[in-house]
Amino acid sequence: MLFSQVKGQEELKQRIISVIDANHFPHAILLSGKDGYGNLAMALAVAQYISCTDKHHGTDSCGQCPSCRKYGRLIHPDLHMIFPTTTTSSVKANNESALFTDKFRQFVSENGAYCTLGQWHTYMESDRKQGVINVKDADKIVSQLTLKPYESTVRTMLIWNADKMNNEASDKILKILEEPYPNTVFILTTQHKERIIPTVLSRVQQITVPPIDNVSMQAIVKEMFPDISQDELNLKISVANGDFTALKNIDSFRQQELRQIFVDINRIAMMYSKHILELTVYAEELSKRSREDLTEIFDYYANTIDKCFLFNNNVSTDYHPLFWADGKFKDKFPSFITANNIEGIYKLTEQTQQNIKYNANAKINLTDTLIKLGQLLANR
Repeated sequence: MLFSQVKGQEELKQRIISVIDANHFPHAILLSGKDGYGNLAMALAVAQYISCTDKHHGTDSCGQCPSCRKYGRLIHPDLHMIFPTTTTSSVKANNESALFTDKFRQFVSENGAYCTLGQWHTYMESDRKQGVINVKDADKIVSQLTLKPYESTVRTMLIWNADKMNNEASDKILKILEEPYPNTVFILTTQHKERIIPTVLSRVQQITVPPIDNVSMQAIVKEMFPDISQDELNLKISVANGDFTALKNIDSFRQQELRQIFVDINRIAMMYSKHILELTVYAEELSKRSREDLTEIFDYYANTIDKCFLFNNNVSTDYHPLFWADGKFKDKFPSFITANNIEGIYKLTEQTQQNIKYNANAKINLTDTLIKLGQLLANR
């Protein structure tokens, strides 16, 4: 991938390029930020630039040399990609990245390297199971490191969503990072840096990938929607909030689903004292979703609650946080989010996600969450 194909991020691109050109690039970096900000795209652009044999120093890789052409198709023999996997209908046991490499290449190419873990789970037909990076992947990295690079002077080990490494994989990767192999670069990406063990974090140079700036987003939206009105353009930029994946999915079925779940959760929660049976039934239905799905649902929930709080306190916003909702809910709900309950709601959603992560009984967890949420909303 060329740096020119990475959306926005001009300052970060130049900073990375200058470090590579000065031969000061570290043996391991961690690109941390939302997938839609360009973590994976940046990682691939960095790897391609390092291996390019005719790079335009200070700007970009050439895109034409044999190395660049192979990187463009993600088939360079010195690019090794590790990513979360699970068992599927075609891989019934012993899942590892190597068994999904062709599918992952296709997935990344189809999405222009702007894609989410949830989309990957759907693409590989995970049947709602949560993907992990397991010790088989770490063993594969170790075996590759015993070999010399095939064509490039440097081999790149790309670990996408590195926070999905299980304990065994993390321990093995840590040992490799502690004793770096020559001519090897590790590029890790994550949306959840706090979920990576501290000892791994201490062995990598951490680079924050920020939201895409508004000027770049404006150019992107105009290219995607040439006939868009200024009001609609402003709305899309505000809703996307620097996230290109979110921009692409603003009107998608998934966004519509998340919006409806947000409404359902709040309406059910606010009826907790009189309709406990309905609440438990809804919690049970919600509990049937995958952990990754539930994590995304509560990420969306917390983000929307934050926007409602700002709106309710007359903090300048470019759009109504519930612009998509029906009139009654749209008009009334933001007033329920106040200084009295906002902190409690944040802590509740965070605890719910922690319980989801550690595989607590989903029905009990969600029932408890809905009841406590109802109590918090009543305490506005």
